[in-house]
Amino acid sequence: MVPVPRWPGGVVKRVAVPGGDLVVETLGAGPPLLLLHGWTLDRRMWLPQLPLARHFTLVGVDRRGFGQSTAPPDLVSEPDDVLHIADALNLDRFHLVGMSQSGRVALAVATRVADRLLSLTLQGTALDGVPGDDEQVPIAAMTAASRSGDLSGMRNMVEDHHLMQPVNPAGTVLAAAMLADYDGRDLLVQGQGLPAYADTIVGASFPVTAIVGSEDTPRRRVNAQALAQAGAKMILLPGAGHLCNIDGPDAFNAAILTHHSALPRLSA
Repeated sequence: MVPVPRWPGGVVKRVAVPGGDLVVETLGAGPPLLLLHGWTLDRRMWLPQLPLARHFTLVGVDRRGFGQSTAPPDLVSEPDDVLHIADALNLDRFHLVGMSQSGRVALAVATRVADRLLSLTLQGTALDGVPGDDEQVPIAAMTAASRSGDLSGMRNMVEDHHLMQPVNPAGTVLAAAMLADYDGRDLLVQGQGLPAYADTIVGASFPVTAIVGSEDTPRRRVNAQALAQAGAKMILLPGAGHLCNIDGPDAFNAAILTHHSALPRLSA
């Protein structure tokens, strides 16, 4: 059974991938803009970006291990998942946005199929090789709670962490709705990590933008600066946190439009 849309007016389909399927939702017309959500979230995080459907065909994905997708968690498989989705939707080329954890996925896609990317946007991306770690995410405690069946306790730890707290009170309802459905499947799997380095984008044949909120953690801001030094255009959104697309949707959407305004307009 195909899930009901989570975007007003969206069209939902399942895309088969190894181990299960991914739920994909599309809306709009124009060049495809493929949106990858962050950890503990799902495709609803892009609800504030739906006005962009006037300019793009938005493609929202519930990544494996999250949301309504049935494919088991496996970060290493996710770059291939993106290509499965692009092929299933007949997207020869596409814009790609990766938020936080999925920025790793987006960077891996960029190294494998640079010729298929129209652009790459990295929002609050996690990187390796950048000094400092001020975030102190209690992964071990979250994992223990999930394994014991204490999903409420696990979700409380996620909710209490500053990375997952919208700065804009208007975003708390959306963040709470996604967290209520997060079941910690990924915490129960000891998979391989997916390396991500800023120098991956050096000499990229497509435009790269690093978007970060001014109230995001120092580490994420330093990561954005590292991407800028490697050739990305850095955009700092004032008054926004890690969930900067939710905290400052107008500014975020304007940044996406400005970044893509001079790029070729391809049919989806």
